[in-house]
Amino acid sequence: MVPYVSFYIGAVIAVYGNFVSVILDAIRKKWLPNMRWLFVFFHGIFGLINGLFFQDTYLAYYGMAAAVLYACIDWWVERRIDREKSTKVLLIIPLILSLLSWSILEAISPSLAPFTKEDAIEFATSGEGTDIDLFPDKVGTWKETFEGYHVQRSTRAKKLNKELYLVTFEENWTKGKRKGHYVMSYKVDRSSVSGYGGSGTTPPYYEKVLEQQNSKN
Repeated sequence: MVPYVSFYIGAVIAVYGNFVSVILDAIRKKWLPNMRWLFVFFHGIFGLINGLFFQDTYLAYYGMAAAVLYACIDWWVERRIDREKSTKVLLIIPLILSLLSWSILEAISPSLAPFTKEDAIEFATSGEGTDIDLFPDKVGTWKETFEGYHVQRSTRAKKLNKELYLVTFEENWTKGKRKGHYVMSYKVDRSSVSGYGGSGTTPPYYEKVLEQQNSKN
């Protein structure tokens, strides 16, 4: 919630906040030049009103806090300019705040669990309506007989680096004197599956097997 609120407040400050600040500052300089605290007070009021407009109490408080902080920084900058002091530090503050926010979010964010070969196989077999649907969704070998074909399907995975695996699906079939061999390999990481290579030809019974499987689903 907090990151989204922060982005919201940033956008409001850039548009609504700057507009209100210019108007309030012009009024103060013309009629109330020595009442800077009133300038800060009205910034808070307008920040609060903006949040209430969206009927969200938390956003109202966040908006008020951001508006008061904005006014205080503006006051501080004006005083430094009046005293002919440098304001270059303002260029550093946003960078420091950004790095601080990033560090906090990085620290509180839960770390990802290791991406294992079991995860890689599960990801590779998570599609529907493809040849991979017929293979075991874990490391191992599975055998069956289908319309006279003796079929053996195997699934295996090999680790290539920290979170990249080569997942291979292999099928061997025989029917009388006929036999065939079919292999498909994929590179799999946490976010993608890409074809790596293959050999052999699609078994002649695949269409019927897939039809039966889809009818069951």
